[in-house]
Amino acid sequence: MKQLLAVVLVALAAASPAFAQVTHNHSAPAAKAVPGTLYDGEVKRVSKDTKRVTLAHGPLTGFDMPAMTMAFPVKNAGELDKLKPGDKVRFALEKSGEDLVVTRIEPAR
Repeated sequence: MKQLLAVVLVALAAASPAFAQVTHNHSAPAAKAVPGTLYDGEVKRVSKDTKRVTLAHGPLTGFDMPAMTMAFPVKNAGELDKLKPGDKVRFALEKSGEDLVVTRIEPAR
């Protein structure tokens, strides 16, 4: 029993530096969103009833977000009429409360 306790204590001591490592540095200044910055994405879903577009996108550096797929509300619901799943697009975002809102979306060139 004492040997097991000793092994566990040694293992915890060896692992503690790994637990102390910070994966995200909150003291570093976050990248600031630059209005009008266009990000690349692909339309996955268009939901006219909720006025949202689901986009698979690369990192959103101005918002400190990694690449992912997520639904965004759109500022101008008329923009949804020209979108369909599979479209490659470039889009701009702005922070509105807790949401990131698509303020501009256009076909990628």
